Amino acid sequence: MKTTSHIGKIIDAHGIRGDVYCFVFSGDASWVAKLKVIYLGTKVFKVVRAKPFKKGFIATLEGVTDRNQAEELKGSEVSVGADMFISEAGESLFLIELLNYTVKDADLGEIGKVNAFSSNGIQDLLIVSFAGTTVEIPFVKEFVTEIDHNKKIIDMKLPSGLLEINEPEKK
Repeated sequence: MKTTSHIGKIIDAHGIRGDVYCFVFSGDASWVAKLKVIYLGTKVFKVVRAKPFKKGFIATLEGVTDRNQAEELKGSEVSVGADMFISEAGESLFLIELLNYTVKDADLGEIGKVNAFSSNGIQDLLIVSFAGTTVEIPFVKEFVTEIDHNKKIIDMKLPSGLLEINEPEKK
């Protein structure tokens, strides 16, 4: 199976012709004009049409022709080909491009590899394994000093104490 990125889920049917509303976790669906197929679990659907809508997009899927069929897809996890998220030079990065990059801090040295992403509603977060636990590191320009795509390294200058906030409480 093609490498995919989990981007959201179908939360509702839209209209009577079988369109679906897909909520996108990042809230950004500016890329949907390029969308050709989506993956709903193990099923692959050709996208006939897609347009941004609220915090996601509305899609017309081949073979889904009425509201009842669209209703059956509610709750389905939506993935797209990972190749949808490759930025061009000068464009903003897609977070998925940083997966498996090594995070280094100017003071602490190597922290760990990016293994997932999250958001706290204000900023994107890099999920990194560090000292036997998982930490969330805000991915903000104030902390990032350099990104080396050839070496897959994110150099950062983190505020003192940021990583300790994530440590489990000691009893």
